[in-house]
Amino acid sequence: MRFDSAARFAAVALMWGSSYFWIKIVFGGLNSAQFSFFRILVGAVAMLGILALGRERLPRGAGVWARLVLIAFLANALPVLLVELVDDAVGADADMVSVFNASVPLCVVLLCLAARRADRVPARVAAGLVVGFAGVLVLYAPWGAEWLSAGAAVNAAAAVAYGWSMLLMEKLMGPAEEGGRAMTPLVLATTQAVIGVGWAGINMPNGGFDSTPHFSASIIGALLVLGVLNTGLVYMCFAWLIREEGAAKASGVLYAVPVVLTLGMVLLEDHVLGTREILGMAVIVAGLILTRLPQRTAPAGRTRSADRATSAAKSPAAVR
Repeated sequence: MRFDSAARFAAVALMWGSSYFWIKIVFGGLNSAQFSFFRILVGAVAMLGILALGRERLPRGAGVWARLVLIAFLANALPVLLVELVDDAVGADADMVSVFNASVPLCVVLLCLAARRADRVPARVAAGLVVGFAGVLVLYAPWGAEWLSAGAAVNAAAAVAYGWSMLLMEKLMGPAEEGGRAMTPLVLATTQAVIGVGWAGINMPNGGFDSTPHFSASIIGALLVLGVLNTGLVYMCFAWLIREEGAAKASGVLYAVPVVLTLGMVLLEDHVLGTREILGMAVIVAGLILTRLPQRTAPAGRTRSADRATSAAKSPAAVR
């Protein structure tokens, strides 16, 4: 695994895994609707500034924007909408929700198989994802959760939607020869933040005006971290992983998130690790290692596609 890919993987895992602690700070002055809006607004402003400095521009054409809106809808708006429609979704078992979140990589694999794109998922990667998911099950041990419930159905649908959004991201960043737009990770991340402001704004009447937001220095700092890093730059790193490695392999970073979260609880909240948790994290790490071991040989078509995507991304004519 190249150093740049490893650095992007680590950045995504560390930032997304530590989000819980920053969100706790923000909730000291904002409710959930206000938090969602201000976080994405900060991220959109930051990414637009970076886009301008990089002398790139937003894409043109209704077709590409329709795809971008669909990605934002699947990854952001649809899960929120489902939770609002189902009464007991909010109260769903936290461990069960974590397991469904970790099932997204498996959803990506299943969607690839359903679309007859098995060549996009090497057997070693698929095996590593299965091992990693087994580790998540051991870590959270959600055996007592109500799996046959509306809350479970909502979280399952959200996992499938998020996995689908990753495949759409991979498609957009692919070369024109494969029906893609050669979109750069920076442009993709910026457009998702901009569209996200609209989705969050639509949701503001759902509790966003119930109380007056309170901004302290710590809350503003946490919002900047969550907006600029988590929502903007780290999402760009995630998109970069998808473009270079494919959606299936890149999605494995979601297994590292609970490991970072659990270790963060040990360091910041005096959480005492149990034997089961240690074993679960060890299995997750083993799965990630299996997923990310260098391939001895790569399918010729896949290699050529990656080379074309890299060349197209460096071209000033990309994403017009």
